[in-house]
Amino acid sequence: MSHLSWNKLCRGAAVALLLSSAGEAQEVSGERPLEEVVVTAMRTETNLQKTAVAVTAISSEALKERNITSLLDIESYVPSLSIGSRSGTGTAGGGVSIRGMGVDAEASSAAVGTYIDDVFFASWRGNLLGLLDVDRVEVLRGPQGTLFGRNTIAGAIQYVTRKPEKELGGYLTGIFGNFNRLDVQGAFNLPLGDTFALRFAGMYNERDGYVRDVLNGVDAGADRTKAGRVRAEWTPTDRLTVDVKGEALEEHTNGRAVLVAEVNPNAQFVGLAQLFGETRPLDNSYLSSNQSSFSGFNAPDYFDFDYYTAQGIIDYRLSDSINLKSISAYSSYRSRLAQDLDNSPLSILEIVPAHDDTDVFTQELQLTGKALADRLGFTLGGYYYDSQQRWEPGRQLIFGFGPTIPEKGGPPAWDIRSWAAYGNFTYNLTDRLSMIVGIRYTDETNKAWLIGITPPTESTFTDTSPHVGLNFQLNDDVLFYVKASKGFRAGGTTPDANLPGGGLAFDPETAWTYEAGARMEFLDRRLRVNPTIFLTDWKDIQFNVLIPLPTTVVAATNNAGDARIKGFELEALFAATDHLQLSGSMSLLDGNYTRVEPLIRFEFPLGFPGPAVVLPNLTLDTPLQRLPKTKFTVGARYSYPLAAGSKLLANLDYAWTDNQSSSVTISDNVEMPSYGVLNARLQYESPGGRWSVAAFGTNLTDEFYLVGGADFAGGYTVGNKELDPARPREYGLEVQVRF
Repeated sequence: MSHLSWNKLCRGAAVALLLSSAGEAQEVSGERPLEEVVVTAMRTETNLQKTAVAVTAISSEALKERNITSLLDIESYVPSLSIGSRSGTGTAGGGVSIRGMGVDAEASSAAVGTYIDDVFFASWRGNLLGLLDVDRVEVLRGPQGTLFGRNTIAGAIQYVTRKPEKELGGYLTGIFGNFNRLDVQGAFNLPLGDTFALRFAGMYNERDGYVRDVLNGVDAGADRTKAGRVRAEWTPTDRLTVDVKGEALEEHTNGRAVLVAEVNPNAQFVGLAQLFGETRPLDNSYLSSNQSSFSGFNAPDYFDFDYYTAQGIIDYRLSDSINLKSISAYSSYRSRLAQDLDNSPLSILEIVPAHDDTDVFTQELQLTGKALADRLGFTLGGYYYDSQQRWEPGRQLIFGFGPTIPEKGGPPAWDIRSWAAYGNFTYNLTDRLSMIVGIRYTDETNKAWLIGITPPTESTFTDTSPHVGLNFQLNDDVLFYVKASKGFRAGGTTPDANLPGGGLAFDPETAWTYEAGARMEFLDRRLRVNPTIFLTDWKDIQFNVLIPLPTTVVAATNNAGDARIKGFELEALFAATDHLQLSGSMSLLDGNYTRVEPLIRFEFPLGFPGPAVVLPNLTLDTPLQRLPKTKFTVGARYSYPLAAGSKLLANLDYAWTDNQSSSVTISDNVEMPSYGVLNARLQYESPGGRWSVAAFGTNLTDEFYLVGGADFAGGYTVGNKELDPARPREYGLEVQVRF
């Protein structure tokens, strides 16, 4: 970013703050303030307005009123958050980025961590989770290391489910809509005595696809999800709480919803397919003729995902001011991903089910409390992470009608073992000024190997990540803060028998983020304004790169270089009247590479006679992946009371996102144009809230926009430019009964 544009951004932030402060002199009728928002961003429950963290919290009621049913849907409502498909996989795996950080890197850990009830979700496949019996979703922006067990360099998404309660009751919800949508979700709370309670929850979601596969006569993009959860809470004393949970999820999609925007008949794999017997040429007849169909898959294309977890949390109050918590969890992830990567009826390149099985055990101990006459607050933690990932036999590459070419050497595997110790301390220097100091030490060992080909490659990475900050509580309604924190992502190896030595090593990634913000309320707490400004220096960025070889292309994790990202974020909520609430959020981002690795090149043709053309695949001017420069959301919620305690609720939201890049490298990037989405909901609640009925619509203007894509029309790939469109306009009816 130039010095001039950064000055403009700062002036824009100052104007926003001045306008917000100017509202203090206005008068608004009524006395009811905005509701207090409780978050666990600091690993203990705190008021959002007293929390010096860039965090967005969306309650269960707000999720419902905004028609949010999965983590994919929250993107519109969170500044600096981008969620879409990963290159070539469709929505089988989500590409999640916060503040422009979070590029796809298959052999690496997630840059944006997802946590379900304090437990890290370790798979990038299936990570666009459906929301089941959720209490709230929190999105934390910036490095999270001195408070979280599994270090995440860009931010974290916390998915908090509802705990068992001491009262008998529950609910049942049904959603019916176009595309034959049927969603059924329910929960039942069962108290057993004064100290023990159970909560059962389950859901079944199904809807048809939205992009026509002409060859097979089906609509690709259909999905079906089943999930169940049982959670038990036991409180034998006022000091001890035991929380145990078991959960299972099954997801199936019938094929990637893709469009083909371009073909290259001279691409490397087209030539290989012809050598093996494919006689049909790749030409423009296989382009998508409209925005809702493509020529079709001639090989299996689907995604199956199973997820199981069991966890136990023991919380013991050692004294009136000190708590000890143990969080233990075992999780199992099973995915089967079949891809017809040429996205056509031709036999060019198919991946027959890649079997990805991952088992993860985590253990965290956490000590929180206060000391020195409550002037010192602290969180101390220890964390252990053990992940074993296996590829089962059956992953194959097929060219044309020729023989099946198995992947050499059998299945690759990754084993990751990590332990960490962290601490975060807040000391009140005065009644208004406090200092925060945190530190994290991480030791991570990554082991990768190919059975029968190479001995295991083992690498150990250590890092010390500090955090420092100052908070100034101007008055009960205004908090200012500044802080600096370091994030870390360990290096590792991409194992593949096709690569020299059986694998490619990549270095660790680090980032320093400098942030300043305010948490402000005005007009007797009817106006809430939370601005944040930040700068991130990002080093040794990990990303996926396609490495062309004579008979295949290997996707490996490597280091792209360094980047600097600056930005401004603003969230606001205004109770204009006792019945009308206005909301808005925005983010302005600007980032650029400050260094790129000189060896990242695009070469074509490979393995064919004639001279090769070598071009840079990444330059200092290449846009960062998933970094929309401008993004905003505006919304209105109106509650109208009716007779006998019933009421009408109306909600309208519009979200606009600037254009962004789908990939890191030039050769396979798809530029995703800017778009705006309009959502609405009208709901009736019966007296006492015993039942409700709502009509809703999402993407009401039927905007065509992309959630991802990959340009495989380049020389050494399969010869097509794939676009991943979002779902079109959807509408439906929701009925809920509470008991």
